Amino acid sequence: MTTIITNISSLVTVNSDGKKHKAGRDMQNIGEIQNGAMIFDKEIKWVGTVEQLKQQISQGLITPTKIIDAKGKTVLPGFVDSHTHIVFGGNRSLEFARRLRGVTYQQIAEEGGGILTTVKGTREATVEELVETGRKIANNAIKHGTTAFEMKSGYGLSTESEIKLLEAIKQLRNELPVHISSTFLGAHDFPPEFRNNHDGYIDLICNEMIPLVKEKKLAEFCDAFIDKGYYSLDEGERVLKSGLEHGLKLKVHCDELADFGSTKLATNLGAVSADHLLFVSDEGINALKQSGTVATLLPGTAYFIRMPYAPARKLIDSGCIVALASDCNPGSCFTENMQTILSLAVINMNMSAEEAITAATLNGAAAICQSDKMGSLEAGKIANFIIADVPSYTDLFYHFGINHVEETWVNGAMVV
Repeated sequence: MTTIITNISSLVTVNSDGKKHKAGRDMQNIGEIQNGAMIFDKEIKWVGTVEQLKQQISQGLITPTKIIDAKGKTVLPGFVDSHTHIVFGGNRSLEFARRLRGVTYQQIAEEGGGILTTVKGTREATVEELVETGRKIANNAIKHGTTAFEMKSGYGLSTESEIKLLEAIKQLRNELPVHISSTFLGAHDFPPEFRNNHDGYIDLICNEMIPLVKEKKLAEFCDAFIDKGYYSLDEGERVLKSGLEHGLKLKVHCDELADFGSTKLATNLGAVSADHLLFVSDEGINALKQSGTVATLLPGTAYFIRMPYAPARKLIDSGCIVALASDCNPGSCFTENMQTILSLAVINMNMSAEEAITAATLNGAAAICQSDKMGSLEAGKIANFIIADVPSYTDLFYHFGINHVEETWVNGAMVV
């Protein structure tokens, strides 16, 4: 059924003009149409002004079927959350309380907590329990405007448990109405049983896990946490090259805890995105610009673990492709609300409202290789969008801390 939304106070198209992303200064161009209208079924058929719509109707070019009046509302593309860890077992609220008392994230990890706490909970959980956790978080994200996700494994750190996580993600992909891209992150940390045998665990990843993931068609991407205290450049490169050899695209955790050189490695290997980048160097920024690798920034993590924010202003002004994502996970950023992420980006990373919207929509889609299908409201793209109960997109940032999303639409159907 063809539907028309009319009288839209602020229609934010993030028009891409056929490009798969926006970089640098172009991120400011969000293609707002005031008093706009949109026609769609499963795909977007047309966008324009109300006056243009009236002309097409009067000329018989459009036959209205269902009409929605969006006076006083804002319509924009659904958020694409391109970096999440929302499938996991266990709970780390007690560790969070310790950090509030001054214990650092790194100290907890060195004690055997952090990621390894979640590994224990995940190994003990059933697939059904993992699906239940992921479903609850994903549905809440959808209520807040997310229409596409990337979901990672990485809390199993054994062949059995990593496959279990990816199977849970597959079930969510089959069950939920949104798009879900799946990432294998066996190289998230080293499990306790391989703490003193890194080569042995990397051999397990490269020779057993990745081939099995590929055989079962459980992931599109391969990721590795290449940073101080985690995977060295050489160790991470071994994992990522194995992923490439098995046909997986790359997404990489880079330079979150230190200027480690992992951004340069990610770009050299042709990674789709380099994520975190709190301590990215000038050399890394230049490599991102030259390579076209998406710089995915996760301000919720910097906020949650009290770390410096990634240099968003420098990345954008240098001409990089910048995306925003939640990094929703049980240890270092437990929020699935992309509206919160946008607020943190504009206040604490000096991004403009327009840049933040572009980063959370079109460029987020580019970070999961889906921007030809979603991330902007243009004819031929999937009808993934949100209707916000505000007269202008600027109100999404001005009135913060609440959920402005009134309706979430995916594939042309209202899901919230």
